[in-house]
Amino acid sequence: MTQDAKHGEAGWGSLFRAAIIGAGTLKGKEVKDVLTERNFPATDVRLLDDEEQLGTLESVGDEPTFLQSVSLEHLERVDFAFFACDEAATLASWQMAQSAGSEIIDLSFALEGEKGVMLRAPWLEAEFGIVPPVELKTAPVVVAHPATVVLGLLMARANSVRKVKQMMATVMEPASEHGKRGMDELHDQTVNLLSFQQMPTIVFGSQIAFNIVPEYGEGSKPTLADVEKRILNHYQRIVGD
Repeated sequence: MTQDAKHGEAGWGSLFRAAIIGAGTLKGKEVKDVLTERNFPATDVRLLDDEEQLGTLESVGDEPTFLQSVSLEHLERVDFAFFACDEAATLASWQMAQSAGSEIIDLSFALEGEKGVMLRAPWLEAEFGIVPPVELKTAPVVVAHPATVVLGLLMARANSVRKVKQMMATVMEPASEHGKRGMDELHDQTVNLLSFQQMPTIVFGSQIAFNIVPEYGEGSKPTLADVEKRILNHYQRIVGD
């Protein structure tokens, strides 16, 4: 149901209003592109980000728009708030979006430990015949890690042929999971490595250019061990036995 419907001004057939928090990030840009490509029924998509990104010119479909601040004013009467920012930014603003009446879709995993938050993986839910209840006001939703979805689908379809007793998987995490800072450091490492210069390691704490590592250097967050725990936790919560 749309915000207008909640306020008694419209019905189920109305278009939605959406906001992307972290619209200047790589993930935020991808969310924006997916909403456009899938013809998401929105009459308004607001692009919000932190102070560093304010005023950046972007586009939604064919319409040019500027990145605005994450504020109660810009979240007012928004039906769906997609959090594509980092975990700290999500934790700082998700309750403000919820108090404004928005449905929360967390792509940063920041809310997975919060009370009452749902973990969702629609593709897996369809595979296992899980039908979550539809309510007028839903709890905030954390979208399951994509590796969980892939592993769950593989196991479900393998089990339909023959019972699988054990599975081992190697997951390669892309540098882009660390956002623009990660991609910039990967670029700088590549350039410096080829020119025999000292490589920057602020984001990853180690060399990742032309390299695959089992763990990042000290101070890098989240660690690969944290990501592994998240994938397993999401798998167990959704796939179960």
